[in-house]
Amino acid sequence: MKVGRTTTNGGGTPQTSLAARRSKHGLPRDAAARIGCWRDREEFKARVLEWARTLNVAAKSIYVRPMRRKWASCSTAGTLSFNDELLDLARDLGDYVIVHELLHFSVPNHGKLWKSLMRVHLSDWESVAARLPRIQTKTRNARQRHGGHAGRSPQK
Repeated sequence: MKVGRTTTNGGGTPQTSLAARRSKHGLPRDAAARIGCWRDREEFKARVLEWARTLNVAAKSIYVRPMRRKWASCSTAGTLSFNDELLDLARDLGDYVIVHELLHFSVPNHGKLWKSLMRVHLSDWESVAARLPRIQTKTRNARQRHGGHAGRSPQK
């Protein structure tokens, strides 16, 4: 959707005269930010890069795309892929998935070291992770209606 003509209010602040870009569910971008979900892919990718710097991980490629079975995946070549449904979820869930995947560049499993690192960077990661399986996604609902597998791993 194109952004309308920009005008200024009495204080000189630019305002858009027509509807601004909207999130996946039709919310204006500023409304999406107010309710705690991501405004767009660019904001989400910027957060991935922020965490990558914090965790000293060289992410070569970052993709936000439809994924059927996972919240995210990573490769040894430095590619990160995130389910585009994360854009409509709370930011703390996004942070959990981001940190989870980035830590796999250092620790390939979910053992004691991985859990310790998760706790260092996201002290409440276990309660956040517990919320993910309860989230019913469009893809999961469609698979359930058609007799497919409905499981989504809480770790990814």
